[in-house]
Order: sequence, then C-alpha cells, then structure tokens
Amino acid sequence: MRQMREHGAKKRGGFSLIEVLITIFILGVVCITLISVFIYGFNLLQKTKKVAMATEIAQAEVEFYRNTPYATIRAISLGSPQNLLPESQTLLAQPEYFASGTGSATFEAIPGADDNIRKLTVHLEWMYRGRLQEKNVVTYIASNGINREE
Repeated sequence: MRQMREHGAKKRGGFSLIEVLITIFILGVVCITLISVFIYGFNLLQKTKKVAMATEIAQAEVEFYRNTPYATIRAISLGSPQNLLPESQTLLAQPEYFASGTGSATFEAIPGADDNIRKLTVHLEWMYRGRLQEKNVVTYIASNGINREE
C-alpha cells in the first residue's frame, strides 16, 4: 500500500504531455506577438527617419529662399516651379535616404494681396515600401519680411 502511495505521489509531481504542449503553445504565441511588435516598431522608425529627413531638406529650401532678395523671388514666381538646390537633389537621389525622390519649390502670388507677398511651397515625393510618400512645407515670403530689400 505504501509503495502505491509513493508511486502515485511521483506521478502527480511531474507535468503531463498536455500541460507541456499548452505551455509551449502559449510561449509561442507570446514570442510571435513580441516579434511582430518589434518589426512594426522598426518599420515605423524607418518611415519616421525618412519623414524627418524630408522635413530637413524642405526646411533648408525654405531658408534658402528666405535669404534671397525679394526681387529675385518675384521674378522666379512668374516662371515654372523651381528645381531643388543641388544639395537637396543629392540627398533625394541617395538610395539610403530615399528611393527615387523628387521635389520642387513653387511660388504663387496671393490673390487679392498686393505684389509684396508670395506663397512658397516646397513639395517632396519619394517611394517607401511601394507607397508614394509626400512632404509639403508652405510659408509666405514678404518684401518687408526677413529678406526685405534695403
């Protein structure tokens, strides 16, 4: 009788095959969930880097035109959209930053306003994971603003 009790106690002390399989299944689900969260976070980080770089390029373009005399801006605004500066074009052409990135700077006269203000739009486009991404930066430049003529 005593041997049966000891034998039964030993049997209850271990794990059954079903308990081990359930534990492995639960750990597998948790691991797969964590891996997918890390992959999503990594992809989001990559996309955020691209948007930050595009914002930096667009801001450099805006600063360039802010420091341009207004007479030049007025003459440019009568023509077609401007190509980006060579430095910006170089960054947009580098595959580690953007895949086939393009951009332009456009000046528009403001309807109903006098000839002393222009709207500047810097538009960038690039492909990321098969989708077209865009970044637009819009500002206004006035003849009596930061780049006024003396």
